[in-house]
Amino acid sequence: MKLTIKEVAQQAGVSIATVSRVLNNKDRVKSSTRQKVKEMIHKLNFQPDLNARNMIKKESKTIGMVIPELSNEYWSHLVDVLQENFWDNGYMLIVGSTDRNLDKEQAFIKSFIERRVDGIIFGSSLTPRADTDNETFKLIKQYGIPIVSLDPKNREMSCVLGDHLQGATDGVEHLIRLGHRSIAFIGGPTAPDSRELGFRNAFMLNNLIVDESLIRRSDSSSTFQFGYQTTIQLINDGAEFTSIFCYNDATAFGVFKALEEKGMRVPEDVAIVGYDDVQMAGLFKPALTTVRQPIIEVGQALAKLLIDTIEMGSTSIQKVPPKSISFKMQLIVRDSCGSQLKS
Repeated sequence: MKLTIKEVAQQAGVSIATVSRVLNNKDRVKSSTRQKVKEMIHKLNFQPDLNARNMIKKESKTIGMVIPELSNEYWSHLVDVLQENFWDNGYMLIVGSTDRNLDKEQAFIKSFIERRVDGIIFGSSLTPRADTDNETFKLIKQYGIPIVSLDPKNREMSCVLGDHLQGATDGVEHLIRLGHRSIAFIGGPTAPDSRELGFRNAFMLNNLIVDESLIRRSDSSSTFQFGYQTTIQLINDGAEFTSIFCYNDATAFGVFKALEEKGMRVPEDVAIVGYDDVQMAGLFKPALTTVRQPIIEVGQALAKLLIDTIEMGSTSIQKVPPKSISFKMQLIVRDSCGSQLKS
């Protein structure tokens, strides 16, 4: 039979309120009394009923996070950063990886609501726009759960994001400065997003025309396999290109593999630029030129923004307009773009 706080109080010879104050680390307890209660808790191996405490305090000290995939190093690194930040502030992080499945995405968010999480971090939406009229976001709004997003589609959510238009523009302009004109774009969602728009923006800024036959989008996700298969298809189709701008580094690694199989050299035959700057990018041979996302800074900003929102309380949340925090991307030039061949 599970011990109750009443039995701990009786064994320690104090009131239930005193035991409660010790458990919640509150003031107004003498140091000698606090020590006596702690010793009795340890002796009896007493485990507080967290669910009961959370219902009374109306907090669970947990944060729910929905991400599209844990296998991508960008997301796993971001989760590590967030977990450390939340842990330092007394919160546990629960992560749901959707595998880019909309049903899973909605199921995870509903589960977080049922668990009474204190806040939610929304990685990215699988819908063309994060519509607040859909069932999931109606529930979030109804329960007044603070939410911070990495997806700028929903303007009613506070958002932390990278300036991917700038990042992609810088990456493609670097290839253009190296003399490339036939540049393929591999990856990204079916509908153009900010990275593809940045790709197109670089062409426009340099008075060049995009070859639409070299734009290849993913219906599901931008992965190693997609990069590999798409590059093989481009070559088999007889497409003429001298460089490839990839939606992320995982796609770029797949491109490397395909070019190697087809007997093409990087960067002598085809230059490659990736996106994210995962750890493997600098270890690859040749080392991958890529656009670096400031993952640590983004994670810190996400955690702080969500905790600040939680501490405001549900009444105040409705009165404060959503915040948007943007971070610049940084082009990291290595060997795969061939810049060393031009010097």
